[in-house]
Amino acid sequence: MVKPLCKSITGIKNLNREDIEYILELAEKLEPIILGRSELQPLKDKTLCTFFYEPSTRTRLSFESAMWALGGRVISMADAQKTSSVWKGETLADTIRTIENYCHIIALRHFEAGAAEEAARISRVPVINAGDGPNEHPTQTLLDMLTIRRERGTLDNLRIVLCGDLKHTRSTNSLTLGMSNFDNVEFTFVRPKGFETSRWILDLVKERGCRYTESEDLQESLIGADVVYMCRIQKERFDDPEAFDAIDGKYCLTREMLERSPKIAAVLHHLPRVKELDVSVDDYPGCAYFRQTYNGVLIRAALMTMLLDREPAEFGL
Repeated sequence: MVKPLCKSITGIKNLNREDIEYILELAEKLEPIILGRSELQPLKDKTLCTFFYEPSTRTRLSFESAMWALGGRVISMADAQKTSSVWKGETLADTIRTIENYCHIIALRHFEAGAAEEAARISRVPVINAGDGPNEHPTQTLLDMLTIRRERGTLDNLRIVLCGDLKHTRSTNSLTLGMSNFDNVEFTFVRPKGFETSRWILDLVKERGCRYTESEDLQESLIGADVVYMCRIQKERFDDPEAFDAIDGKYCLTREMLERSPKIAAVLHHLPRVKELDVSVDDYPGCAYFRQTYNGVLIRAALMTMLLDREPAEFGL
C-alpha cells in the first residue's frame, strides 16, 4: 500500500479509501509493540504534546499510552483554557508557534470547528485533530472503523445505524464521511427533528453512491442493522437549555431492543455514555464499545508513526 501524502491529520474528509486502509493495516502491525510483545521502539527519540482545550479521558490517555509504548515521551496540557496562557488571552496561532518548539508532534483538541486546520497551517510539526468542536474527530472515526472491521470482518456491504444528536456530534460526522469511501454502505440516521446530520455531509454521501434514510424510530431502524452507533447528547454544545431538554433522554438502546432483530449487530459508542445506552447491552454478543477504547491506542500509534516518517519496514514490521 502507498503511504498517505499528508503532513497532518485534520479531518477524515481529507482521506480516501486507500489512505484509511493503510492506517488500519499499520495499526494492526504495531499491535505487538503496544501489547509489549516486541522490544522495537519506533518513536524512541520523539516527543508528543497533547494540548487539550476540552476535557478528555479516552482520547488523551490513548494518545499518551501509545507514545509511551512506542518508546517516545509525552508532555501534556489538560484544560488549557484555564491552566495555560490561553487563560491570559494567548491566540491559537501563538500557542502553536510556542509548543512546536517543545515536541515533534501535537495532538490538539479544541472547542472551535476548524481549529485543527488552522493549527496545521501554522505548525512546523505534524498536528493531529483530537476533536474540534462539533466539526470532526478523525482519530475517533479511524478507531471506529478498525473496530467495525474487526467485528464484522469488512468495511464493505454494511448497513449502519447512527442514533442521537447528529447535528452536534463530531464522531458521527467523521464516521459517515469515512464509511462513505467503502462499497455498498447504507446509512440510517436516527434523530429527532432539528438534530439532523449536516446537509453537506448527506450530499457527499449521496455523491459517493451510498444510500441513506432518516428516521425518528430507533426500534424500527435496528431491524437488519450490521452496526449500531449510539452517541451521547452533548449538553456542552447547547446554548439553549430548552433545546437540550427537547432531546435529552429521547433514545435509549437496550438489549431487548437489539434482540428483536434477527441479526446480531456490532454496537459502538464513542463514550462516555449517559442515558442513551443501557447497561443491559454490556453483555450483548455484539457489544464493542470497550474494545473501541483499546483500538484507539492502536490507531493513534499508527498515526504518530506514519506522520513522523517511521516506516514499518524500517523496524521489521
